[in-house]
Amino acid sequence: MRRLVAVGSLSGAPGVTALTLSLAAAWPTAQGVASPVVVEADVSGGDLATRFELPENEGLLMLAAGARRDSVGKELDACALQAPGSLRVVVAPSGAEQAASCVAEIASCLHALRGGETDEGVVLLDLGRLTEGPSRHLARAADRLVIVCRGRAEPLVHVAVRGEWLAEVPAELVVMGPCSYPQVEIAEALKVRRERVHLLGRDARVAAALDGRGRVGRRRWRRSPLTSGARALAARLVGAEEDVTGKAGGELAQLAGRAWPSTASAVGEER
Repeated sequence: MRRLVAVGSLSGAPGVTALTLSLAAAWPTAQGVASPVVVEADVSGGDLATRFELPENEGLLMLAAGARRDSVGKELDACALQAPGSLRVVVAPSGAEQAASCVAEIASCLHALRGGETDEGVVLLDLGRLTEGPSRHLARAADRLVIVCRGRAEPLVHVAVRGEWLAEVPAELVVMGPCSYPQVEIAEALKVRRERVHLLGRDARVAAALDGRGRVGRRRWRRSPLTSGARALAARLVGAEEDVTGKAGGELAQLAGRAWPSTASAVGEER
């Protein structure tokens, strides 16, 4: 069966989607196993259909419609659309009401994500902001949970006071961007092991490109702390016991050639 890795935040907008896409691009896979599928399961509505100019009625809507069939998750591959950088994404409707309904349907029929005994691979769930209801159900059902937050006191306090999220499933904490606190101090405050806390540098230009607000060159992608951090986190989530081979540099570099919509603000190309 497919493994589920859920990614979400407990407050604010710390870059959940950017990290999920980066994980998908950097994910190490065994030879012959398909790359991960990113499922946009945010109850507040999706952004990827607009960002990548993909039809939103062929993603999560179609997956939710077929969730109760007896085909045991075969629809997932059919609903995964090709995005720049060889990424496979299941996009959510942009409207919150429609998106929430789809996420609730998927949460009640997990076989739509996991598939059958012979299905292999990983599903990366972009849950956006973690809330009660279907978001929490998916987070609990996942094999691994990644909680994303900023490195300021307020976001870290939100994680501390909702520490049950870290305890319910094997969870990792990713601190995005500048952080005033050392890794060991955060781990002690949250009562988790130090290796479960990851400090990821944030590259503003790379993050803007992932948000659909410009482009960066391939060299910038390869050197980005976000790319290298995602690669290290993906390797940890896979587990050293698995026979895997990593992707050189991360396929997100291919996003550099994306022709973004004309409304996007320019972020200078670096050669």
